[in-house]
Formats: sequence, C-alpha cells, structure tokens
Amino acid sequence: MSIGLWLKGARPKTLAASIASVMVGAAMARVHIEQMGTCVAVYPEPAYCAVNRAQQDLLLGRFWMVTFLCLLVALFLQIAVNYANDYSDGVRGTDAGRGGSESQSGKPQRLTESGLVPAKHVFIAAIICAGIACVCGIAAIVISQAWWLFAVGAASLVAGWFYTGGKHPYGYVGLGEVGVFLFFGLAAVLGTEYALCGMVDVGGLLGAVAAGLFSCHILMVNNLRDIDEDREHNKRTLAVRMGESGARTLLIVCCVIAWIIALLMCGTLWWPWGVVLLLSGAGVPVRMISSVKKHAFGPALGAASFQTLLFAVVLALSVAL
Repeated sequence: MSIGLWLKGARPKTLAASIASVMVGAAMARVHIEQMGTCVAVYPEPAYCAVNRAQQDLLLGRFWMVTFLCLLVALFLQIAVNYANDYSDGVRGTDAGRGGSESQSGKPQRLTESGLVPAKHVFIAAIICAGIACVCGIAAIVISQAWWLFAVGAASLVAGWFYTGGKHPYGYVGLGEVGVFLFFGLAAVLGTEYALCGMVDVGGLLGAVAAGLFSCHILMVNNLRDIDEDREHNKRTLAVRMGESGARTLLIVCCVIAWIIALLMCGTLWWPWGVVLLLSGAGVPVRMISSVKKHAFGPALGAASFQTLLFAVVLALSVAL
C-alpha cells in the first residue's frame, strides 16, 4: 500500500482532462474580464465605465484563487471517480485479468482487483477525494457567489458514482462518453468560466465542446483497449456496441471536430500564430489514431492526454498574447 501504488490507482494519464477543462474555462473568462475594462473615450466619462472597472478589479483580484480552487475541484473529483471506478469494477469482477503488474498484463493495474489494497480502503479513498473536492468547491462558490454551481457540483458527484457504481451504472450501457462530454466538457469549462466572471458566452461554449470531445478521446482509447474484456463481462461500452471498427471511426470523427473548433478559437484569438502553434502538434492526433489501429494503446492514451493539454495551453497563450 505504497504511495506509488495509490498514484497508479489515481490513473494520472487521465488527469489531463481535468486540468485542460479548467484552463479553457479560465482562459475564456479572462477574455471577458479584460473586455470589461474597455470603455468609450468621451468626457465626461459615462457612469457605467467606472462601474465596469470596479467589477473588473474585483474579478481580477480573485481570479487566480478561484482558478486554483476550480482546478483542485476538478482534479480531486476525477481522482475520486477513478477510485470509485476501480472499486466498482473490482467488486463486479469486470477488472479480472488486471491483478498483475502493468508489464505483465499489458494494462494498468487495478487496486481492488490486484488484492494489494482492500476494496473498502479504495472506497474510502474515493470518499476522501470527493470530500476534498466538495470543500474546495464550496470555497470557490462562496468567494465567487456563483450559487447555482452547488447544483452542478452535486450532479457531478452523482454522475461520478453512477458511472460504474450502483445497480444500473450508465458506463455499462454505452453512455460513458456522454457523461465525460457533459461533465469534463460543459460542466467543468462553463462552471469555471461562470465562477470567474459571472457569465458564460459563445466562446466558452465552443471551448467546452472542444474540451469535452478531447476528454472523450481518452475514454474512447481506454474502451477500445478493453473491448474484449468488457464484452466478456457484459460491460456494454460504446466501443462494444459499435464494434472496434465503428469505435475507431467515431474516434476519428470526434478528433476532427475537436481540432476544427480548437483551430477556429486559437486563430480568432491570436491570428495567425495561434493556428501555427496548435498545428505544430498536429502529429499528436495522427499518432493517437495510428497507435489505436496498431493496438498500441499505451502510446495512444499518452497522445490523447497530450493533445487535450496542448489545446488548453495554446488557447491560454492565445488569450495572453
């Protein structure tokens, strides 16, 4: 029960989705906050200009604190979901064959199935991480006074548990990608944007769609890797339902849509260098798709995670520069 074992159980390769979503939401919020300071150059100055500047100063003063809290919420909530998934799949027997080391099985080792960690300890770890996410979320909501985010947080917790937990987990009927898109895309990005600037806009919505699709790539690669075992244990993921060929095609389609939106956003914010910088990583999705076709799922997962962060970093640079 070493720290390294727990870190592996947290599935660090998947955590890029949480980081990227918060970065995208923060970047789009920053755009709106900066625009608030723009006012007409007339004398006497309209009263609303002073009001806008005061609001801008307030939002800028708490920007980094709220961003950091949103990042902690997203990270610990995802780690909690990963532990809960480990626990639920382990007690169901879905993770059979992943009790050995990753080098032996060719797939990530699971804490519960391996027997190295008692199932109840994995469950408790999931609760602790969810609790930390709740505390950070409450702090962010109180500071930003974005009270409706309590409902978003509660929905995220419920969705995280019922992904593989409960009597009828939606991850077992092919809705896992829908959950990832909604909560790692729309909820995480738009929730962060709203907490930081008190509104959401078209730019934030586009960023949320792109971030959600990029996050789905990670799950799609995972499900393609596990397609045979999932079929055997009656886990009807989208990959199982569509078949390997259909799932690969869907991965390509989602990848193309995500990259089109990403290029549009980065080009609009910082022409032409946002596009140039993003296209410098165009080999990453190609490597992801080609690796999946070759059943080299380790490199494919790394590429899927990297392109998620690549989009967020280039978007943030496009906003800043």
